[in-house]
Amino acid sequence: MSTATLSDARFDTPDLMLAPARRHLISAAEFRNLLVSHRRMVRFDLRGEQLKGLRDLDTGEIFLTDERRLLHA
Repeated sequence: MSTATLSDARFDTPDLMLAPARRHLISAAEFRNLLVSHRRMVRFDLRGEQLKGLRDLDTGEIFLTDERRLLHA
């Protein structure tokens, strides 16, 4: 899979190989800061739980925030 394709990937359900990754519930402000950071991130949304997520490609960590708070903070 090319890097361009991978960075556009969205995950509706976590991949079984990623399940043990450390997950962090963060504030909407922290999430927005990660979006514009220089870290290599891909989307990792959990739609059923109404969580928007980012997965760090280097550390494997997953950062999640409540999607309803993204526009209100």
